[in-house]
Amino acid sequence: MRRTGGRNRGLSLEEGRLDSKNILVIDDEPTLIEIVKEVLEDGGFRVDCATNAEDGLKIASHFAPDLILLDVQLGETSGYDICKKIKEDPKLRFVPVIMLTGRDLMRDELAGFKAGADDYVTKPFKPSLLLARIVSAIERSNRDLDANSLTRLPGNRRIMEEIQKRIDSKAEFSVLYLDLNNFKAFNDRYGFMRGDDAIKMTAELAGKILLEFKKGGTFLGHVGGDDFVGVVDSYDVKDLCSRIIAEFDSAIPKLYDEEDRRRKKIVSVDRQGNSIEIPLMGLAIAVVTNKSKHFVHPGEVSYIAGDLKKWAKTKEGSNFVIDRRA
Repeated sequence: MRRTGGRNRGLSLEEGRLDSKNILVIDDEPTLIEIVKEVLEDGGFRVDCATNAEDGLKIASHFAPDLILLDVQLGETSGYDICKKIKEDPKLRFVPVIMLTGRDLMRDELAGFKAGADDYVTKPFKPSLLLARIVSAIERSNRDLDANSLTRLPGNRRIMEEIQKRIDSKAEFSVLYLDLNNFKAFNDRYGFMRGDDAIKMTAELAGKILLEFKKGGTFLGHVGGDDFVGVVDSYDVKDLCSRIIAEFDSAIPKLYDEEDRRRKKIVSVDRQGNSIEIPLMGLAIAVVTNKSKHFVHPGEVSYIAGDLKKWAKTKEGSNFVIDRRA
């Protein structure tokens, strides 16, 4: 497994290239990897390489690439199976996958798309065509997701679209607004990199649990900072919220230093020089449903959630509150 840096030449999207994007190439042919790597680096990309499925999945999970080039056949391992695993991973489900194949058969393409692939390129390929397909896939993904750069989760536009889609369907839904308590104190104490780790951990944890929810379709978006929005096609979300909170409370102390973790608080000094104690981060979840309300616009849902979040954040520790107002 190798990680290499692309040649940063300041090339623009209009020239058919993308700056500072990470591409993961998973292929068991070293010669082809070298060719593809050179083509991508000349296009201004940073490149990770893996010659087997296990290494490829490890790199993908750790580095969260902007796009994955995946060979259809990796020895005895099917690229289709790897593609399915990628799309089932909450961290990677929105990363575009382009499959590489030496065969130009319709059934192969259909199998790839069924596995979740976003595009298909037949070997041997023209470098200009490969770069064009990559640029198009990344651009399309960013446009469709309005993705947050840290978590790769869909942003505000997609969140609003998902809520509006549920409103228009008139089917039952719940919207979960997730917000970290005491995040600023943690960020100030440990720095933005550790703060980013807390945000990514929350995204991965919530995404995994929502993906496993069996009572209806789900969606998770990242508003920004330490705010997330989940959408669930069900009213029955008590156990879901309880599980998210339980797993969050179990995982979050690991991000603190031993001394703070042991005393379960951060000891700091305010602007007046007074010693203050701030508890470990908690997770507040405000839930709004259409069980007893008729919504027209996502803004109405967000307005109610704002009041619920304020109340939830006044309570100590992690907790959730479900709107009961008629």
